[in-house]
Amino acid sequence: MNSSSQPVKISANTRISTVIRANPAAIEAIASINKHFEKLRNPILRKVLASRVTIGDAARIGGTGVDVFFDKLKGLGFIPEREGDAVVSSAVSTKPQMPPVGITLDARETLNKGQDPFKEIIAAAEQLPKNKSLLIINTFEPIPLLAVLRKKGFSHYTSQVEPNLVNTYFFRISQEDANDQINKETVPVLNLANNFESLRQQYQNHLVEIDVRDLEMPQPMIAILEVLPKMAPEQALLVYHRRVPQYLLPQLPERGYAFAIAEPAPNEVRLLIYKNSGDEPDNS
Repeated sequence: MNSSSQPVKISANTRISTVIRANPAAIEAIASINKHFEKLRNPILRKVLASRVTIGDAARIGGTGVDVFFDKLKGLGFIPEREGDAVVSSAVSTKPQMPPVGITLDARETLNKGQDPFKEIIAAAEQLPKNKSLLIINTFEPIPLLAVLRKKGFSHYTSQVEPNLVNTYFFRISQEDANDQINKETVPVLNLANNFESLRQQYQNHLVEIDVRDLEMPQPMIAILEVLPKMAPEQALLVYHRRVPQYLLPQLPERGYAFAIAEPAPNEVRLLIYKNSGDEPDNS
């Protein structure tokens, strides 16, 4: 972003990577908020963490409010869509009944080496013995992991042990409970295939395409959310996917997008995402 650039609007749902891409000076601005965000100065960690975390997520991780981020970023030309967006409290949740710890993983060690612990945590979850829980030790709640492991049949409990020490427990739940949990957090996909073809025709001259079929979770959602802010208002994004992205769908209306879905074959999904402005695209 320079003096001739248009101001960039931000909200609690704006990805940290989007902010940094618009103005790299945001790295130091965010890192100065508190020591939780100093990891952004590490190029490797910045690449893997910034793309997974929104301003709202980061505020929760740092135990602060998004208004703190807005204040820091105003001087760089960013404009908050909503002033004083929710103040986020530190990680806390009601303690459920859960099995004893079977595997303990201290993510702080990996992060301090400048590495991403994501694959290590996923591998530990897959190797977790039956009727045991996985304990992740970190300085913040691993928010990007929650949805990923939830889809693998895990629930979680987070405990703020002290200001810079957070324990997050992951444990398997029944398929019925997992389905119920997913249904409560996703939006229904009803009658969308009927709209898909007509919408694709409307946007035929303004389509941006992305193929995420060969990406591992959660990279498809990350890739899609990276592309959307770059598109012009008259464009639509056509996504080639292997499954209906249930964790992505609730975020789209919040970001001002509508969508339609078609499933032409088993393990083949087409997702059309477009700006929810109420205007039809120009077919010229």
